[in-house]
Amino acid sequence: MESYDVAVIGLGAAGAAALRASAKTGARTIGIDQFRPPHGFGSSHGETRLLRTAYSEGEFYVPLIRRAIALWRDLESSTGRRLFEQTGVTYAGPTDDAFMTGARKAARRWTLDLPRSGDLSPWFDLPGRWHTLVDTEGGYLYAERAIRAFLADAKARGADVLAASRVERIDGSGRLMRIRTARRVINAKRIVITTGAWSQELAPLLKPLTYVERRVLHWFDDPARRFGRASGFRPFAISPGEGQLFYGFPTNRSGEVKVAEHKSVAIVEGPEAVDRIVRRKDIAAIRPLVRAYMPGLGRHLRSEVCMYPMAHHERFILDHDPRDTRIVIGAGLSGHGFKFAPAIGEVLANLALARRQKVDIAPFALTGRLRRR
Repeated sequence: MESYDVAVIGLGAAGAAALRASAKTGARTIGIDQFRPPHGFGSSHGETRLLRTAYSEGEFYVPLIRRAIALWRDLESSTGRRLFEQTGVTYAGPTDDAFMTGARKAARRWTLDLPRSGDLSPWFDLPGRWHTLVDTEGGYLYAERAIRAFLADAKARGADVLAASRVERIDGSGRLMRIRTARRVINAKRIVITTGAWSQELAPLLKPLTYVERRVLHWFDDPARRFGRASGFRPFAISPGEGQLFYGFPTNRSGEVKVAEHKSVAIVEGPEAVDRIVRRKDIAAIRPLVRAYMPGLGRHLRSEVCMYPMAHHERFILDHDPRDTRIVIGAGLSGHGFKFAPAIGEVLANLALARRQKVDIAPFALTGRLRRR
């Protein structure tokens, strides 16, 4: 029976990064996934992901995102693959909007460059009283390409990958943790659980702390390439207020502009309950935002369903399982975790291997939240 120092269960962005980070230390490591990553069944697909640094969700995220940028560059250097386009990100919204206020607050706290943007009229139709800013250190990531890079580099460093093999049970009664999968049994000294929307199955203590949302991504035509990077267009996040967030990316190679909105949401009982069929109401939710703010976009081309594994208050959970500290949990990445993936992976690997952390992870502790329940 095979034995490992670390077994990472779930190879989306965080898990693939944890696999690489563990292998990078020289630990004997295996990654396990019920599908064949990268895949479209979880939360780490959809071509692109925003990377913001002036972080309105909480100032404590800024050191983590700065560490992530350094590690994205390290992964690019190791694999020779372009993963992060540091184009800057355009922010727009009312002056007193929570998103805009939070971004300015984070920028002041961590001395981030957040200047006013130039003329956005070639691309956007925005109210004149709104503020428009540029998160100069931000940009966007290539999602599936990034996961392939994490896995390729982990394998190059000696990690094993067991794909298309669902974990059925974890037995912690012995000196080593025993992982029973659909294909074989694996022993490991430490386990990292990064199964996203499926996290509650292997870590039931998360049930009062996490839940799953259904989200929809959309692609619109850009026949004239007005929204391409060559024209100066950046990825963007527009916050009209009342919890709405409309965001998107430059034109891809197929002439498509990806956009999405952050308010229309369906909470589901679990990943198996997600309706993966795109409905008319899904497309109807994005059309008013496109008409209002990007009237120059062409026709709607396609849409895709994804899941957000959420934590209450949308704060990540990165901690040991208090019932068995040989298990490390990375959960509740809440739709905004992809950008942090290499730093999250490093944090989880350091927890598993009792190594010193590079950033403060106290804001992401699990035990305090359990006591408050």
